[in-house]
Amino acid sequence: LKRRQHGNYVIVCYYEEKFCKIPSQHLVMTTVFESYEQQFSTITADITARINKIPNLTGTEKKTACGVVQGNIDESGELLEQMEVELHDLPPAVRPPLTHRMGNYRAELERLKKQFKQAQVALGDLGMRKELFGPEELRTSEDHRSTMMENTERLGKTANYLGEGKRIAVETEQIGLEIMDNLQRDRETINRARNRLHGTDNELNKGSRIVTRISRRIIQHKLIFAGLVIGLVVVVLIIIAIVVVVKFKVLDNIPTDPTPATQSTSGR
Repeated sequence: LKRRQHGNYVIVCYYEEKFCKIPSQHLVMTTVFESYEQQFSTITADITARINKIPNLTGTEKKTACGVVQGNIDESGELLEQMEVELHDLPPAVRPPLTHRMGNYRAELERLKKQFKQAQVALGDLGMRKELFGPEELRTSEDHRSTMMENTERLGKTANYLGEGKRIAVETEQIGLEIMDNLQRDRETINRARNRLHGTDNELNKGSRIVTRISRRIIQHKLIFAGLVIGLVVVVLIIIAIVVVVKFKVLDNIPTDPTPATQSTSGR
């Protein structure tokens, strides 16, 4: 498993190049499971190496090697049981790929057990083999040994394929994490731009309200000015009317008959 801390979760990448998130509190469980996997891989590699040497051993050396191999096989079985317990405690999102790998580990252990049994009867001394087996059984033993060597070679190729798959998974994980970081930065940029737009919108609303108030004041001033003009015109008309009325009244008070004045002048 490849993982990277991200907030309250751990991003996990499996060998199938799949990603998921698991809570941080389950990280200890996955770490324990991985440690069991490493121990299992180390022990099975040691078993394979020792099984390949057993056919060339005799006597006490062979018994000692067989005892060591049997102990390693038993220890591998106990590790698988512990891995099974840890697997049941993990979250459901993590179980499917690990369950698949557990099946592969069981199959690998069964294969090693068969090879161990074959190696126990494939003695290094050809004479001893002839005494224990007939010609046909001896050829069968040789065929089994050839098959074991071919399986060992296939195991090496499989290990190389797994290493290549692991490298691809690591590269994929790095690319995925970089993409997530880029998306996070883009999200922050979009949020900042949106906040700026909100601020600009608020300023535009304030400017619109100010322009509206100014327009209202201009209309009010125009109405007041028009009222003043109308008032002045009315006052002027009133003054003119008063002047005309007063003038007509004065003209009406002036006498228009000149006869008495003419008579007094004649008498004199």
